[in-house]
Amino acid sequence: MLNFNVPPVKNSTGEPVWKVLIYDRFGQDIISPLLSVKELRDMGITLHLLLHSDRDAIPDVPAVYFVMPTEENIDRMCQVNSVFNVSDERIQQR
Repeated sequence: MLNFNVPPVKNSTGEPVWKVLIYDRFGQDIISPLLSVKELRDMGITLHLLLHSDRDAIPDVPAVYFVMPTEENIDRMCQVNSVFNVSDERIQQR
């Protein structure tokens, strides 16, 4: 999941492709006991944030969402994508 269902990709300098992990409380409860911050960083997660926290846009950095499919979470994702002008095409590619 954290590598977009493909083997980990490294760039020409041998570093992973950096991405942001966005999760809800449920996702946090699953990930926290399983993966350390170092392990997340080794997988290319440069930043991990709660879905309902306020945050600025990070252009050209892919995001992985690990959330329950609740109406509240979906509304929040739509709100954030609308504010950051994420196109429907980009969302469908993920």
